[in-house]
Amino acid sequence: MSEDKTTEERNAGKQQVSAGKANQTFTKRNEDFMFRLKKELSASDVAVEKQNEALEETKLRLLAGQLKGETAKQIYGTPTDRVKSIVEGPKKAPVETKYWMKALDNGMVFLMIFALMFGIMLIAQPKSITSEPGPAGITAMLAISIIGGACAPFLTDRLQPTSKKKERTSIWKTIGMATGMILVWMVAYMAFSSLPQSLNPVLPFEAYLVLAAVLFGVRMWFKRRYHVTGGFL
Repeated sequence: MSEDKTTEERNAGKQQVSAGKANQTFTKRNEDFMFRLKKELSASDVAVEKQNEALEETKLRLLAGQLKGETAKQIYGTPTDRVKSIVEGPKKAPVETKYWMKALDNGMVFLMIFALMFGIMLIAQPKSITSEPGPAGITAMLAISIIGGACAPFLTDRLQPTSKKKERTSIWKTIGMATGMILVWMVAYMAFSSLPQSLNPVLPFEAYLVLAAVLFGVRMWFKRRYHVTGGFL
């Protein structure tokens, strides 16, 4: 008997709370907000079922806000803003750009620049390039771009923190790191540029120009596909 009585009291309490919400009325401003919201929603392409759910959710939020002194404008902005949030849905959390994405993106930038630069130079001065290929050789070009792409994210992450929670590295540590990475890249540049032509052949200028164009398109697709941010370009 005591358990049944307790259950009945709980159910009665819930009914009283629901009745209290039903009896609560909007302020004039909130009532006007709901009127304009219904009008704009009915003129939109939002499904009727989704409209009803959104209106009910908005109603309950406004009623709860009234008890705290919050206005519709403070909660949702304008009715148009609320319609926009209903149509677009909840905002997605930004996708974190992983290290390999940054390294690949920067590597493509380096290779694209080298391919374009040496492709043009092969048109203007073909004999001087082919006689001493150096960094114009495809092997050196690939190796230098890969190493540069792998080193670059460590520097760009400190110069352009992607999160407010990240603390900026001290200026001297950043300068030291930048200097060290530039030295590593320069050593790699000189080492691979000194490879013999048999290991470091120079491709025709057409191949370099096509490579630069392909890399440009692939990089644009890659950045959109994985939402890559940062980098040199």
